[in-house]
Amino acid sequence: MSSVQRTQRDESSQSMHRVMLWIFGFVVFSGGAAFFYKLYEFFLDLTDSDGLRFAGSHLLTYCLVAGGFLLLLAYAFMSGQFSDIEEAKYELMEMEIGYDREEFGNS
Repeated sequence: MSSVQRTQRDESSQSMHRVMLWIFGFVVFSGGAAFFYKLYEFFLDLTDSDGLRFAGSHLLTYCLVAGGFLLLLAYAFMSGQFSDIEEAKYELMEMEIGYDREEFGNS
């Protein structure tokens, strides 16, 4: 393969990377905007006289669930569970090999 072909392939790869990055960014931004709009609607409904009875429990549930996941994520980072993400894969493969040896004998 010539250097011109490699350069063209690298440029097309970079342009594809940029396009995918923009699409990903748009999807994440759209999802976040829709979620915040939903929260805004809940807050507007809370100002209503019956809004607290209607939306209060839903909003509280959202906040508790999101807060719980945020705390679990923070705990996972602080305890170092994301320090070596490849280790779990190898441990699982070693366990599977061990199970196969127990079931089918030494091979």
